[in-house]
Amino acid sequence: MKQILKSVLVVGALVPFVANAEVNVTLHKDVEAVVVNGEELPITVMGKSQFSLENGTNQLVIRLSKLIATGSEYEKFKSDPLVVTFTSEDKEIMIEPTRQIMREAQVKDFKQSPSFTMTDQSGKTVSSQQNVLPQGPGFLRDYEKELARFNEKQGVVLGGAALTASAVANAAEASAPSNVQKTSEPTVIAPQKQVSIQPAQGVSPENSIILMQADFLRMNPETQKQFLQWAVKNVRS
Repeated sequence: MKQILKSVLVVGALVPFVANAEVNVTLHKDVEAVVVNGEELPITVMGKSQFSLENGTNQLVIRLSKLIATGSEYEKFKSDPLVVTFTSEDKEIMIEPTRQIMREAQVKDFKQSPSFTMTDQSGKTVSSQQNVLPQGPGFLRDYEKELARFNEKQGVVLGGAALTASAVANAAEASAPSNVQKTSEPTVIAPQKQVSIQPAQGVSPENSIILMQADFLRMNPETQKQFLQWAVKNVRS
């Protein structure tokens, strides 16, 4: 489980350099960001919908997160996370699902072929590479390590230049499909900060639960409340 102190550090990394950012990304209300340029977002920021990024190549891990009607009830659907890599400068970019998701049949269709559209302020499609992020071993997902392994296989290199993302405000909608492309040359992506990714270590499900409980007990009451709200939203049926 991710250490609680890391969430505080990431929040701090999301704020300082908004004035220098040139690419503003807005997510549709049903799209949720999980990782921005190699940094997994803490629970308190994950629900935000706008990010300010520097010009150049950026990488997001996003997923569809939506309440779906199942008879007389609603269930929370969260799609597999997609790695979205794109290069852009001085643009306002909007990201939304490629199709409307309202019913269970549409959920099944999206699961089989998940994708998102990216358009700029003039309505033109922003080219991107989109791939499902493979899940690593273990009881809990570690998106940073999963993304690091994915980038290593794809030849994507996290650069050393400083890059920040600011999560603010609410969602906006967009349209037009995006192209999924696979590049043969390594792509250099500047992370929000220098990240030292440790090799994944085997942790049994029992030990994972013990570690999770210990982290929970170290939280203050407000953070515990936020964590429980997040856990209820993400519980698997």
